[in-house]
Amino acid sequence: MNFDAESFTVAVKDSAREVNEAARRVAITEGDRLEFDSETAAHRRARELSEGGETPVKVQRAAPQDPDDVDGYLVAWPERRTQNPEGSPTEGLTFDTEANQYGALGEAVAFTPEVNPPLLTHFARVDADLPDVDFSDRERDELRVELDTDPAPVVVGSDRRWEPDCRAVVRLGPDRPVLTEYWCEVKTGDGSFERSQREAMRAKAREASVLKIRVELDDLPDRYTAWVRTVEPDSGDANGGETTKLGVEERDDDQQVYRVNASLRDF
Repeated sequence: MNFDAESFTVAVKDSAREVNEAARRVAITEGDRLEFDSETAAHRRARELSEGGETPVKVQRAAPQDPDDVDGYLVAWPERRTQNPEGSPTEGLTFDTEANQYGALGEAVAFTPEVNPPLLTHFARVDADLPDVDFSDRERDELRVELDTDPAPVVVGSDRRWEPDCRAVVRLGPDRPVLTEYWCEVKTGDGSFERSQREAMRAKAREASVLKIRVELDDLPDRYTAWVRTVEPDSGDANGGETTKLGVEERDDDQQVYRVNASLRDF
């Protein structure tokens, strides 16, 4: 996604107006086409509207072939179905993708692998605030970034709490002195920073480097299908045991339950 400072036009879709009171008020007072100085500003407005309404909204980029003369659409982004997937264990279970799953994907992109993840490693190499120590360009290229993905929470007062997504330690190599630390929070797409998070992050920034990271993931699936099989115990068969066995049973409460077994070779 291009976040350069270019004008960006967003059309407010009916789905956003119907579920988000703040978006409905904006459409009434400002019209159903909103003009922004940049795409960044459009996403920021979507986050503000999400905080002001019951159902989140997001800016969805218009397709290149879209006949409407807009850059994106403000659409509803409700919590997705989790308890009642389509399908069955025998034919596969299809779920809608949830917002928190997008968030987890963004964290995986930013923090994988746990030593020298590309994003934070490159940031450290070009960070103007890196302590001014005497090392060569070659040593700078060999900076080592080690992640702690379960750092201690940051607590300020009784009501400001931030649980960082990771703490990144920057060194010149294994077992070398620490040059700096980054305390990081990742948001994916239009995910917003909570007020208590922001206040605790500002407090932490007085003693360490705090990074806000936003990850934009293109062409993510809206749904996914998965299959689950119980591995059969070893039967002694050199070919890997029995083939898949599928079964449906009825419980006393008339609910269907499944027994779906498979060998490691068969599935």
